[in-house]
Amino acid sequence: MDAYDMERLKNLLLEQRQEICRYRQDLESDWQALSERDAEKEEEAQKADLTCLFEQLDNREQEEIKEIDRALTKIATATYGSCEQCRKPIPLERLEALPSTRLCGVCAREAEKEQRRPGVGTERGGVR
Repeated sequence: MDAYDMERLKNLLLEQRQEICRYRQDLESDWQALSERDAEKEEEAQKADLTCLFEQLDNREQEEIKEIDRALTKIATATYGSCEQCRKPIPLERLEALPSTRLCGVCAREAEKEQRRPGVGTERGGVR
Protein backbone atom coordinates (compact mmCIF):
# COMPACT_ATOMS: atom_id res chain seq x y z
CA MET A 1 0.00 0.00 0.00
CA ASP A 2 1.44 3.36 -0.96
CA ALA A 3 1.53 6.58 1.07
CA TYR A 4 -1.42 8.04 -0.86
CA ASP A 5 -3.67 5.09 0.02
CA MET A 6 -2.52 5.17 3.64
CA GLU A 7 -3.32 8.89 3.93
CA ARG A 8 -6.68 8.38 2.23
CA LEU A 9 -7.60 5.58 4.65
CA LYS A 10 -6.43 7.65 7.61
CA ASN A 11 -8.70 10.50 6.50
CA LEU A 12 -11.58 8.07 6.06
CA LEU A 13 -11.08 6.83 9.63
CA LEU A 14 -10.95 10.39 10.95
CA GLU A 15 -14.14 11.26 9.05
CA GLN A 16 -15.91 8.22 10.49
CA ARG A 17 -14.82 9.20 13.98
CA GLN A 18 -16.06 12.77 13.50
CA GLU A 19 -19.37 11.50 12.11
CA ILE A 20 -19.92 9.34 15.20
CA CYS A 21 -19.13 12.30 17.45
CA ARG A 22 -21.47 14.61 15.50
CA TYR A 23 -24.25 12.02 15.61
CA ARG A 24 -23.69 11.62 19.34
CA GLN A 25 -23.89 15.38 19.90
CA ASP A 26 -27.11 15.60 17.89
CA LEU A 27 -28.59 12.72 19.85
CA GLU A 28 -27.62 14.34 23.15
CA SER A 29 -29.20 17.63 22.04
CA ASP A 30 -32.42 15.85 21.10
CA TRP A 31 -32.37 13.99 24.40
CA GLN A 32 -31.88 17.24 26.30
CA ALA A 33 -34.79 18.87 24.47
CA LEU A 34 -37.03 15.91 25.20
CA SER A 35 -36.09 15.82 28.88
CA GLU A 36 -36.84 19.54 29.26
CA ARG A 37 -40.43 19.15 28.09
CA ASP A 38 -43.26 18.43 30.49
CA ALA A 39 -43.95 14.76 29.97
CA GLU A 40 -47.24 13.00 29.90
CA LYS A 41 -47.50 9.25 30.41
CA GLU A 42 -47.01 8.49 26.72
CA GLU A 43 -43.95 10.71 26.57
CA GLU A 44 -42.57 8.99 29.67
CA ALA A 45 -42.82 5.67 27.84
CA GLN A 46 -41.04 7.21 24.87
CA LYS A 47 -38.32 8.50 27.16
CA ALA A 48 -37.84 5.03 28.64
CA ASP A 49 -37.51 3.55 25.14
CA LEU A 50 -35.11 6.31 24.10
CA THR A 51 -33.02 5.80 27.22
CA CYS A 52 -32.55 2.14 26.34
CA LEU A 53 -31.69 3.02 22.73
CA PHE A 54 -29.36 5.79 23.88
CA GLU A 55 -27.44 3.39 26.13
CA GLN A 56 -27.15 0.81 23.34
CA LEU A 57 -25.92 3.43 20.89
CA ASP A 58 -23.47 4.67 23.46
CA ASN A 59 -21.89 1.22 23.85
CA ARG A 60 -21.81 0.58 20.10
CA GLU A 61 -20.39 4.01 19.39
CA GLN A 62 -17.72 3.59 22.06
CA GLU A 63 -16.70 0.29 20.48
CA GLU A 64 -16.59 1.86 17.01
CA ILE A 65 -14.42 4.71 18.26
CA LYS A 66 -12.08 2.22 19.97
CA GLU A 67 -11.74 0.30 16.69
CA ILE A 68 -11.08 3.51 14.75
CA ASP A 69 -8.52 4.67 17.32
CA ARG A 70 -6.85 1.25 17.19
CA ALA A 71 -6.58 1.56 13.40
CA LEU A 72 -5.20 5.11 13.66
CA THR A 73 -2.60 3.89 16.15
CA LYS A 74 -1.62 1.14 13.74
CA ILE A 75 -1.21 3.72 10.99
CA ALA A 76 1.05 5.77 13.28
CA THR A 77 3.14 2.70 14.14
CA ALA A 78 3.26 1.43 10.53
CA THR A 79 1.44 -1.80 11.39
CA TYR A 80 -1.85 -0.92 9.68
CA GLY A 81 -3.16 -3.17 6.93
CA SER A 82 -1.90 -6.51 8.25
CA CYS A 83 -4.29 -9.19 9.46
CA GLU A 84 -4.01 -9.74 13.21
CA GLN A 85 -4.67 -13.44 12.70
CA CYS A 86 -2.56 -14.59 9.75
CA ARG A 87 -0.31 -11.47 9.46
CA LYS A 88 -0.93 -11.27 5.69
CA PRO A 89 -1.73 -7.92 4.08
CA ILE A 90 -5.40 -7.02 4.10
CA PRO A 91 -6.53 -6.17 0.55
CA LEU A 92 -6.97 -2.45 -0.12
CA GLU A 93 -10.57 -3.04 -1.24
CA ARG A 94 -11.42 -4.50 2.17
CA LEU A 95 -9.71 -1.63 3.99
CA GLU A 96 -11.62 0.87 1.88
CA ALA A 97 -14.92 -0.82 2.79
CA LEU A 98 -14.01 -1.43 6.46
CA PRO A 99 -11.09 0.86 7.33
CA SER A 100 -10.98 -0.21 10.98
CA THR A 101 -10.93 -3.93 10.19
CA ARG A 102 -8.30 -6.02 11.94
CA LEU A 103 -8.75 -9.20 9.93
CA CYS A 104 -8.49 -10.18 6.29
CA GLY A 105 -11.65 -11.58 4.69
CA VAL A 106 -10.62 -15.22 5.14
CA CYS A 107 -9.81 -14.84 8.84
CA ALA A 108 -12.94 -12.71 9.43
CA ARG A 109 -15.14 -15.45 7.92
CA GLU A 110 -13.43 -18.07 10.08
CA ALA A 111 -13.91 -15.95 13.20
CA GLU A 112 -17.60 -15.42 12.33
CA LYS A 113 -18.08 -19.18 11.88
CA GLU A 114 -16.43 -19.73 15.23
CA GLN A 115 -18.72 -17.20 16.92
CA ARG A 116 -21.83 -18.80 15.43
CA ARG A 117 -21.01 -22.21 16.82
CA PRO A 118 -23.21 -23.13 19.79
CA GLY A 119 -21.52 -22.56 23.12
CA VAL A 120 -18.86 -20.26 21.72
CA GLY A 121 -18.69 -16.87 23.42
CA THR A 122 -17.63 -13.54 22.04
CA GLU A 123 -14.62 -13.10 24.26
CA ARG A 124 -12.60 -11.69 21.38
CA GLY A 125 -15.01 -8.87 20.68
CA GLY A 126 -16.63 -7.98 17.37
CA VAL A 127 -15.22 -9.15 14.07
CA ARG A 128 -14.79 -6.72 11.23
